[in-house]
Amino acid sequence: MSDLALLLLVLAAISFAIWSIFWQQKRSQELLQRWAAEHGYQILSQEVRYWRRGPFFWTTSRYQWVFYVRVRDSWGRERTGWVRLGDWWWGLWSDRVEDRWE
Repeated sequence: MSDLALLLLVLAAISFAIWSIFWQQKRSQELLQRWAAEHGYQILSQEVRYWRRGPFFWTTSRYQWVFYVRVRDSWGRERTGWVRLGDWWWGLWSDRVEDRWE
């Protein structure tokens, strides 16, 4: 493999990795906002949880994202809980969203 081909391959891999990171962040926000709108919630705070995944700890794949959220419902009550985005195999390519409240 020539030096130029190797350089192009490395640049393509780096570009794909950067695109993937941005896409995952954008997609997770899209799913989270859609979930909130469908349930009449206003998101007051959100924290992505990579390690401490609450009730989803043992059942979450590496392709799914888990958030700890604080929301306000349409009656003005505040709630905190966990929201998991994506499904086991397809991750964020899926529209699946699950919540568990404290």
